[in-house]
Amino acid sequence: MIKFKHLLYTVAVGTLLYACGTDSNPRIENFDHEAQAIKDQDSIVKFLKTHYYKDAVDSIKPLIDGETALMDDVRLKSRVVNEYDIDYTYYYFVKEEGVSEKGYPTVVDSVLTTYRLSSLDASDKLTKVQDLNTPTWFNASQIAVRGWLHAFTHFKGGELKKEDDGSPYNGPITYNGTGKGFFLLPSGLSYRNSGNLPNKTLLYFVSLHDIVENTDHDQDGVPSIFEDVDEDGKPWNDDTDKNNVPNYLDIDDDGDGVLTKDEDKNGDGDPRNDFNDPNKPNVPDYLNRDIRVKY
Repeated sequence: MIKFKHLLYTVAVGTLLYACGTDSNPRIENFDHEAQAIKDQDSIVKFLKTHYYKDAVDSIKPLIDGETALMDDVRLKSRVVNEYDIDYTYYYFVKEEGVSEKGYPTVVDSVLTTYRLSSLDASDKLTKVQDLNTPTWFNASQIAVRGWLHAFTHFKGGELKKEDDGSPYNGPITYNGTGKGFFLLPSGLSYRNSGNLPNKTLLYFVSLHDIVENTDHDQDGVPSIFEDVDEDGKPWNDDTDKNNVPNYLDIDDDGDGVLTKDEDKNGDGDPRNDFNDPNKPNVPDYLNRDIRVKY
């Protein structure tokens, strides 16, 4: 379990968070995800052409004369990612990048954030789903919404508020300079055809407060982002020992009976730089079943 500095940021038991996994609605078998992707993209483009971002109220409004459609707003960016063997386009809008020296989170770093969530039920209709106003930690390994993992990489967190003399702030934990903006995710990068919001395009307005830099979910000494063996940017599809547990959640990545954290011959706390098999000089011990020595 990841240990966080600020345990005051919690969620009341029973609160449903719209990013984590849920199976309240069963998945439809033989669903045409490619057709749904085309439908979603068409609705999203129509929405972006007929709406604009109103800075003063941090909100999206129907387009009026004198305003710039989101599709033509230079702050709106898009990115194509391949998930479930389908190319999806998501859109993101960075209003304030964030000031944290930790930099941008990776797709598997845990984040502390607030959000306002709506669903796009048609090209011209947004329906409010939830406002999460309390900064809350999200463990990337428990996130069902793949687009969430990708989209947060475009924002930085803020910095803890301090007193004028630089000492810790004598008050509630507060972050200044948080990363702010929104991202629009097609259903294929959201809950797909299951969960509480099946086949829904989701719009998240977010404020990123903090991240756990180089999160190590399984505490094996290898930051989760570096357990992306095939280097495709998606650590969740790397499973060296084929035990249906991705490396970034597997405490024994090669399944040789020796924990990854113990395959650290040089004792520097990083198993990635230990190579002790002359027959496989480029394979670190923790990914090499032929090396079964606990150091």
